[in-house]
Amino acid sequence: MDYTQIFTSKDEYLLCITDGVVNDAETFIEWGLHLLSKARETRRTRILVDNRTFRLDLSPLDVITFANFMENRDVAKLGLRLAVLSNPHNPEASRLVETALVNRSASYKSFHTQQDAQHWLLRESSLPE
Repeated sequence: MDYTQIFTSKDEYLLCITDGVVNDAETFIEWGLHLLSKARETRRTRILVDNRTFRLDLSPLDVITFANFMENRDVAKLGLRLAVLSNPHNPEASRLVETALVNRSASYKSFHTQQDAQHWLLRESSLPE
């Protein structure tokens, strides 16, 4: 494994801090499955993902493979809301992941600041984006 995930259960959400690098779809899928497993275990639907030191060295095909895998597992139906602090040195990959997941009905949004991410994450989901 070329990355680490540290989870902390907060009062209102699950915090996932990721460090390292992922450079293929299979490893990214593994990362996503571990995140889903922890969300189920802690019974949290709101997740703040701090990926500021997590590098995604993925091709567009890798990202689409990841998004299709998650869609086939009906992840959007779990009601998860993910606010992601993206790596500032890797913005293209973060935007591609966001686009691929949102196009598959996931509630996923990238942010530059933790304050903005928490504000979006904790607001009522019925409000317009």
